[in-house]
Amino acid sequence: MRIYALLLLSTFTITSMAFMSGIDPSRDTQGELDIIGATIPLAPANASVNAGYVKFTNTSDKDVEFHRFTSPVYDSVEMHVTENKSGSAKMKQVKKILVPANSSIELKPGGAHLMLIMLKFTVVDLRQDNAKTHNHDNGHHNH
Repeated sequence: MRIYALLLLSTFTITSMAFMSGIDPSRDTQGELDIIGATIPLAPANASVNAGYVKFTNTSDKDVEFHRFTSPVYDSVEMHVTENKSGSAKMKQVKKILVPANSSIELKPGGAHLMLIMLKFTVVDLRQDNAKTHNHDNGHHNH
């Protein structure tokens, strides 16, 4: 189970709110950009990078461009695409992600994605198989 949804949702929500908040009124989509299924897969504890995946749906009549993403939990966020050349896949950083008018784009494994660099603090693994609850007699019960 991929459970960094809250973390990524915070990342995208903060970024999206800043993007759509009217910093530049010409870029405000007036609620016509949907952010769907934002996830960050669990990475090994010693990983310095991770990837973020999400689907953007633009229901407006104007193209929407993302030029930068920020995160409260990662030092930096880069936009990447995966290119297949001569039978091998290579990641390439891009300067923007375009969501065409009345269209969707999905950032997913093997394609466009957000590269999340240097986690600022440890994130607790909240997968159900690792969840613990405490009962009233201070005993532990694993689920």
